[in-house]
Amino acid sequence: MDRQPIYIVSGGSGETAHRMVQAALTQFALGEGSALVRRFQNVRSHEDLDRVLEMASEKRAVIIHTTVSREMRDYLDKRCSELRLTQVDLFGNLLDTLALYLRERPEERPGSFHAVGDKYFRRIEAIEFALKYDDGIDMGGLAEADIVLVGISRTSKTPLSMYLAMEGFKVMNVPLVPGVPLPPELATIPQGRIVGLTIQADRLQEIRAYRLKRLGATGSADSYSDMGRILDELAYADEIYKHHRRWPVLDVTGRSIEETAGLVLDRVFGKERAV
Repeated sequence: MDRQPIYIVSGGSGETAHRMVQAALTQFALGEGSALVRRFQNVRSHEDLDRVLEMASEKRAVIIHTTVSREMRDYLDKRCSELRLTQVDLFGNLLDTLALYLRERPEERPGSFHAVGDKYFRRIEAIEFALKYDDGIDMGGLAEADIVLVGISRTSKTPLSMYLAMEGFKVMNVPLVPGVPLPPELATIPQGRIVGLTIQADRLQEIRAYRLKRLGATGSADSYSDMGRILDELAYADEIYKHHRRWPVLDVTGRSIEETAGLVLDRVFGKERAV
């Protein structure tokens, strides 16, 4: 038995509604391919809407829309009732509720939801990217990375990656470990995307000792916070940075994640850092 198609109707691109529908379809056993989904963009007049609804009537399609114009929403509701079509209004109730709460009429600008949706989905994608490529686990995403952070253990690589991901940047971080060569793939991307992180030895010792205490580690694990080992690791990182002079190097000592993130963006993007 053929399933009813889903018609997405929007006064803009329909991208936001399309993503919402695809996300919803993943909750069903048959997944995203379980329904025929068609998108109708820039539907901004009664004539445009009537043409779509005539096709929908023939196919008994379900109408899902993000129509921001109240007049167009009322017309669509009326016509769907006449044609006995099922329709789902993704934004109408939300707009009406916010209008009452804010005591202000919405501007009813088609396409504005798309911009917000794009930013939201970009952040989600960036967070997933940062998790997947954390700590040099997989270098496969290197070409996609907006920023690559390198540094020895406990120089804030992971929290900094996640913070930047929340701003919509795809960030990969790679650990520097004495005796372990740098991934050769780093040489294949623009070197200005790579940022080295360093920290003062005494502060790093405090951080590592606290980390061990939190984990309840004892015995051989104590070498992790040994000052001799820390100085060796920092010296190794310094040598790496001297050989890669195009990498900006930031000292994270005493800096908040927010401050360090701002410096990273300034070094990598300069005046083009707007998200």
